[in-house]
Amino acid sequence: MNSAPRPDTRTPDGIPEGQAYRTVTADEFATVWPRATLVDVRSREEHATAHVPGSLNIPLDDLPSRLADLPGGTLYLMCGSGKRSSQAARILTGHGYQTVNVSGGITEWYRAGHPVTYQPAPENPPRQQRGHSPSGLRRLLHRLFQRQSP
Repeated sequence: MNSAPRPDTRTPDGIPEGQAYRTVTADEFATVWPRATLVDVRSREEHATAHVPGSLNIPLDDLPSRLADLPGGTLYLMCGSGKRSSQAARILTGHGYQTVNVSGGITEWYRAGHPVTYQPAPENPPRQQRGHSPSGLRRLLHRLFQRQSP
């Protein structure tokens, strides 16, 4: 059995063979933002807590039923780290959309010093309703975005 690594072959658009979408870094996305269409596939709560200004929020689970809400042209996709947005890229390319995954998601976007709009956690948050699990996401994002860069 030949265990030699396969050469990195790419399409003329620079997309790795076998992959139907491109991936860019946060800094690469910044060169086309805010002119580019950014679809944030995180939950509504995550998007409300912190998002790239001008992004369109369509949670990953809602994506197949909301294709009509998507504009034409290239769609840049973002989530928290890049995992959900890569899933969204596969779904959308399967429906004929041209997509670009932003690797590292909003976390890398923020760490690179790019703008983020966020809603700080309330000082006296309402009590969770019985049967609902408490979400520490809002507090986690608040701490992340309040942290000073080294």
